[in-house]
Amino acid sequence: SQSNTVVDGVIGIVGDKVILKSELETEYLNALSQNAKLDSSIKCLIMNQMLTSKLLLRQAELDSIKIEDSEIESQLERRVRYFVQMIGSQEKLEAYYGKPVGEIKEEFRDAVREQILTQKMQGNLSDKVVVTPAEVKKYFATIPKDSIPFYDVEVEVGQIVVVPKTNEAAKQYTIDKLEAVRQRILKGENFGTLAILYSEDPGSAANGGDLGYFNRGEMVGEFEAIAYKLQPNELSGLVRTKFGYHLLQQINRKGDRVNVKHILMKPPIGTSDLNFARDKADSVRNELIKKNTTFEYAVKKNSDDEETKFNAGMLINPITGANQFTIPELGQLPQNIYFYIDKLQVGEYSEVVPYQMADGTKAFRFFYLKSKSKPHQANLKDDYDKIQQAALNVKKAKTVKEWFIKNRIKTYILINKDYSACQSLQEWISK
Repeated sequence: SQSNTVVDGVIGIVGDKVILKSELETEYLNALSQNAKLDSSIKCLIMNQMLTSKLLLRQAELDSIKIEDSEIESQLERRVRYFVQMIGSQEKLEAYYGKPVGEIKEEFRDAVREQILTQKMQGNLSDKVVVTPAEVKKYFATIPKDSIPFYDVEVEVGQIVVVPKTNEAAKQYTIDKLEAVRQRILKGENFGTLAILYSEDPGSAANGGDLGYFNRGEMVGEFEAIAYKLQPNELSGLVRTKFGYHLLQQINRKGDRVNVKHILMKPPIGTSDLNFARDKADSVRNELIKKNTTFEYAVKKNSDDEETKFNAGMLINPITGANQFTIPELGQLPQNIYFYIDKLQVGEYSEVVPYQMADGTKAFRFFYLKSKSKPHQANLKDDYDKIQQAALNVKKAKTVKEWFIKNRIKTYILINKDYSACQSLQEWISK
C-alpha cells in the first residue's frame, strides 16, 4: 500500500515500525558532517538503509532474539567515550547536549538496542552459510579471466616485545608518592584536582580521573574488585595492577554499572631497567637465530605485548583482521615496521629497536618475517582462502537478498510520495 500524505512526521512504515522524518534528517546531518560534498540525493540511500533496518528489527522481535542489558550498556559506554574523545572532554559533551552524560545515554538507549537487535538478526541470516570446496571452484571458474584479481606482495610479520621491569626502589618511591596524595585527599583536597595534577592516565586525567560508567569484566580484576566494593565518595587504599598503582573514588553505582575516578602513578623506569630489557630482547633474538627455540615458544615465554602474544606473535591487519599485509598498500602495515622488514628474507629477524607502547610505556621489540608472497594473479593454489571468503560473501549476500525479497512481499510497507522517485527504493515500492 502507498500513501501520499505525511502523518505526524511519519515518512515510512514497515510492519509495526515507523520511520520519522526527523530520524532521516538526523542521519542526513550526520552524513554531511562526515562528507560536506554530499547533496540531498543521499537521503534516498539513507531511507533505504532505514527501511532495511526496520525490517530486520521487526523480524528480530518476532523471533524473540534476546540481548542482555550489559550489551546495551557496554555499547552506550563505547559511544559516549567516542563522543568525549571527539569533542574533547565530558564537560564539553554535556554542554553540547545541554544535559548530563546519564541523560545523554538514555537518549541513545532505544537506538542502541535496535542497532544490536538488527545486527544480531542479520548475523542469524548469514552466519550459518558455508561454502564447499566445489562451490569455491565453481565461483572461481565464473570469474572472467580479465577480471581475476592481481595481488601485490603480501607479508606476515610477527614481533616480540620486551617491557622493562621496574626495580623495588622505584616501586616503593611510587607507593610513597601516591600515599602522600591519598593523605591530602583525606585531609580535604579535591580528588579531581589532584588527578589532573598527578595522574599518569592520559585518557582520564584531564577529566579529573573520571572513567565514566563501566560494567563487570571491562577493567582488570584487581581494579574492578575495589571499584565495586567502594561506596559513593569513598576513597580506596592503593591498588596495584599491571598498569601501576591506583587510588579510586567511587562516584556512583547503578546496578552492575559503576562510575569511579582514579589517579594512576607508574613506577619510573631507570637506565639499568632499560638496559636489562634490551639485553633480554637481544638474547631471545640470538636464540632464535641459532634455532635453539621456535618463534611461537619464544613469544609465549618472553613477549609482553598482549595484543599479539595470543596470536602467536603475529601482527593483525587492522583493515582485514587477517595476518597478511599487502605491500605497499597504505593503511595496512605501518611505515616504521615496513622499514625494518623490507630487507629481510623469509624466516629472518630484524634488529632490536626501541618501542613506545600505546600507554606510553617504553619497551624494545624485534620483528620476524614469516612469509612473503610474490606479485601474482589470483589462483586456487596460492589464494584459496581469499577466494573461499569471496565465494562465501557472495553466497551470504544472495541468502540475505532472498530473505529480503520474501519478507518484503509479506510485510506491510508504506513510503511517503516524496521518496517515490528514489531509484534505490523501487524494490520496496513495487513489491
